[in-house]
Amino acid sequence: MTNLQPDRLLSSTRMLWLTVLAVALVYVWGIDNLYMPSNGDEMVYAHIARLTAESGRWLPLVSELNDMRNTKPPLLFWQSMVVSGWGAYWQLWWLRLPSLVYLGLVCVGMSLLLHRWLREWRTAAWAVLCVLLCWGTFRYGRPYLTTAPEMFWYSLAPGWVLWRAAQSHQRGIHHNTSEWAAWTVLGLLTGLGLAYKSFALIAPLAAATWAMRLALQPRWSWRDLWICTAQTLWWSVWAVAVFATWLLLDPQPQEVWREFVQRENAGKMGVPQSYLSGLFSLKGSGDYLAAPFLNTGLLFPWVMALVAIGWRHWRTNGHVWRGGLATALWLWIAVWCLVFLLPNQRSSRYLLPLMPALAMLMAMHVNQFSPRVARSTGLLSVLASAVLYWLAWHAHSLGVLPTVWALCVALAGMGVVVLCVAMWRTAQPVALHALWCAALFLFGLNALLQGMSGERVHFQGSITERPTADTVWVTEGFNGEFERLQFLLPGHNRFVPQQAKLQALIDGSDRTPGTWFIVPRLMSDPPLPCETQLVCERVAVRWDIEQRLKPGQVHAGNVWRPSEWLWRQEWLMRVR
Repeated sequence: MTNLQPDRLLSSTRMLWLTVLAVALVYVWGIDNLYMPSNGDEMVYAHIARLTAESGRWLPLVSELNDMRNTKPPLLFWQSMVVSGWGAYWQLWWLRLPSLVYLGLVCVGMSLLLHRWLREWRTAAWAVLCVLLCWGTFRYGRPYLTTAPEMFWYSLAPGWVLWRAAQSHQRGIHHNTSEWAAWTVLGLLTGLGLAYKSFALIAPLAAATWAMRLALQPRWSWRDLWICTAQTLWWSVWAVAVFATWLLLDPQPQEVWREFVQRENAGKMGVPQSYLSGLFSLKGSGDYLAAPFLNTGLLFPWVMALVAIGWRHWRTNGHVWRGGLATALWLWIAVWCLVFLLPNQRSSRYLLPLMPALAMLMAMHVNQFSPRVARSTGLLSVLASAVLYWLAWHAHSLGVLPTVWALCVALAGMGVVVLCVAMWRTAQPVALHALWCAALFLFGLNALLQGMSGERVHFQGSITERPTADTVWVTEGFNGEFERLQFLLPGHNRFVPQQAKLQALIDGSDRTPGTWFIVPRLMSDPPLPCETQLVCERVAVRWDIEQRLKPGQVHAGNVWRPSEWLWRQEWLMRVR
């Protein structure tokens, strides 16, 4: 028996890492998909980066959107300017590629850290799978957003603390040159993370790191407390100083102060209602309280099980945790969450930098989860896959989704059902099967979106008659939504959202020859007035997915007919 146990362990560990590889391929697959789960801010960032690159200067940032220029620090935009060759290779997958690199570095860091503490790679594989299969990571960690850089840069200081604490003789708080030098370097590196998001993020990060350092000490004195506090302040000052170079380098620092510091950051601290009424209201804290579900998705039962284990351990053993790593990770999460209760504006996205800590905790306690946890994840995966199958069936009936991709969605759903049935028929379901269910759901989602972003989603019509360096009038949607047309109609076009101008072109009152415009239309909509008047012509048509539903667009009468609200067409029009 003693010879068989290592073989079984090796086989299971190998299977875990093979699953990691498969999930990594799912992440890479579809990175160029226009309809990949994302956030509306992605197109805003792409818009600012493209125009700044066209200006030929690093600063100031350039935007045609009102009050949407200095929405984020410049490092996010410089990143895409560099990888795209200053706009020479303006493709969506180039803009998103750095996010995957950052996410990969986070996974490598978690693996090395857990191996240093536990001396095995099995838990590391669990942690990587947990962080990748959480919905928040899949949705926000791949697109051109700030989430992946935040996860990496804001994990450096806590990771450094945990790395040293793995060796008991290195846990002490030292007052020497090398220690201060280390925190100076960490301050500079953390400042790069602030230059992606905001200087205000130093508050939760510094508080969490300070608490972790003290909690990991076998014993501490008032001297240790003062040294730890001083080094944390020193590190924070350097980090904020790196961020502050933006104001020194920008030729319009007063605009940075007004748009970013006052409106984007200080504006979140003040709202019409009182702080307490907002804190205890569903609107004020609902999204924040729902963060465990919104961020983890199908792994939500794992989070609930983790909380239950932590609660039982605290009731039994008090605040003492064996080994120290779990204590530090819980503090990392708890302090960050508490600090983010201070602003009046709260969002589940603010907690996404905690995903590495949460994933490591889930990986360390996965063997303590009850069978109900795996079964719950399997059941949630079945329900989510059923929705995918329903959407795929409607998309295929419309001709938007090719048969081969519809079959991929169906096969992924069947795989989830088979695994779920196997878990229910087994007395002790394997937790890995639950992760396979979540991975198959993400595969099915990718297949659905990849099929719908194929040929039918590109403009169908005359290839030679397309705008190449023209002004194209488009509808006013969410800020930056029109930027996606840069990838659908490549060239040097300028897409201008102006509803009054667009309406004049539609009704035929504006008859300027050669004017281009794009109109969203439902399948049942009649020809445009300008078409019936023979003033304009339809040059090309494409299918589109409605990504921001308007109030009343979905109601009890059409909720089961997604063809009436989920899919639409866009007509590329030109005045004769």
